[in-house]
Amino acid sequence: MSQTDDTFVNEDLGKSENRVNVALFGMMQQDWFRQWFLTKLDLPTDTVVYPPKNVNGYRPDLKVVSRGECTLAWIEVELGTDAPQIALYKNALCEPVKTVWGREDDGGDLSLEEIAEYLDAYPRKDLSPQEAVNAGYLSKMIRDGLDGHKGSLGRDRVSDKMRKHPLVVRLEELLGVRLLFEYGNQPPPGGYFKADTTGAGGTNNQGFSLRVYSEKATNKTLAVMSISGGREKVYFPSLLKLEKYLPEQLDAVECYASRLLRMRLDISKYSESARPSLPLNTVLAELDDLTPCLQALADPPASQ
Repeated sequence: MSQTDDTFVNEDLGKSENRVNVALFGMMQQDWFRQWFLTKLDLPTDTVVYPPKNVNGYRPDLKVVSRGECTLAWIEVELGTDAPQIALYKNALCEPVKTVWGREDDGGDLSLEEIAEYLDAYPRKDLSPQEAVNAGYLSKMIRDGLDGHKGSLGRDRVSDKMRKHPLVVRLEELLGVRLLFEYGNQPPPGGYFKADTTGAGGTNNQGFSLRVYSEKATNKTLAVMSISGGREKVYFPSLLKLEKYLPEQLDAVECYASRLLRMRLDISKYSESARPSLPLNTVLAELDDLTPCLQALADPPASQ
């Protein structure tokens, strides 16, 4: 019997995390994606990846098998994190257990966030129409899943390490008292910014989020600029997201979008859940000119 006869086929698609897993498995037939995915996990690129049945009472999301049908590794996929479960898997299974966790700040071997970014950036001209649709489908599935999951992550203060980050230092210089670092779980007052991050990293957290008040947002705040995992890039919301969550500040939104376009980032081309980005050095070089548009996003609408 072939070892891959232990494929699991009874996934509960009522759960968003399981839907992401199935869409991720579907992408494994595309060599360009599978090879990138396995390389990021330090695994051989000529292997087979599929969802397995239970092994010793445990069932990681994906199994990695060599051409000789030897099990090489296991992969667990989470919209958030689950360190206790990984510890159990590592104790029960002989092969390495790799983690694909939700966001870059979560500390997995790879993040769903990075997978979505890779899919969004891959040149569509190099793909067949069906491949392009499947790539976009997985990216949207991931982003929708992360958006739905983020409420359980909580927010935390910016770490001491990130307070020394050049972008954070420069924002503090430019925004002065309008930038609030110690403001708990409250949304910032009109005219002010709140700095925080996901509550997943403690003193070494390398995330940063610059947030303004939004009446439409669930937690009453909207991130207008952020850093994930200490990467050398800065993320921005799409134009669709800005217009949705700041509907009474459309002039400020237009100012922000126009200034980003001058920096060669067209946020109008992205879906609501996308997070377009620019290199950190580009943002630092243009931050003085971008700041008045940022401040306009934080200012209360003229009618208030």
